Amino acid sequence: MTTPLNGPLEVAIRVLMVLVEAFPEHLDLNRLVLLDHGLLHSADLGGPESLHPPVPIRAGELGIKRELVQGGVEVLVRSGLAQMETGSDGIRFWASENAEGFARLLETEHACALSSRAAWVVNHFANLSDDAMRETMRTVSGHWAEEFGHIQSPLNGAV
Repeated sequence: MTTPLNGPLEVAIRVLMVLVEAFPEHLDLNRLVLLDHGLLHSADLGGPESLHPPVPIRAGELGIKRELVQGGVEVLVRSGLAQMETGSDGIRFWASENAEGFARLLETEHACALSSRAAWVVNHFANLSDDAMRETMRTVSGHWAEEFGHIQSPLNGAV
């Protein structure tokens, strides 16, 4: 059985919300990965309540997120909700003219929460360079490693 969590459609909706908020900016896959992670774990970055629970293994998400976001972007491009271009600095993506209208049709509580977190994360990181954004994420993931070590330590002596 496959899980619907972090499937191409769910990730596509999250990326769509980010692209709509970032419009007219053109974002590369690396930036989308970091923004998606910030959208889900916004409280870790000093923002609103996170959409995903603060489990200790969330630092590992960054390792698999690139492939997931790439799948989500492919869904958006194929459906005409995102555009892409290649240039000397790589491949960049942005919301198509239909993207905002489609995103507004999503009226569930979760979709509204995604939209508000996307607005927060895009605005929060708008002026940071990719290197500064990566450093922020690295600092946060270092705290997660400490949390995980704290949880693991009582088990170390138990055999």
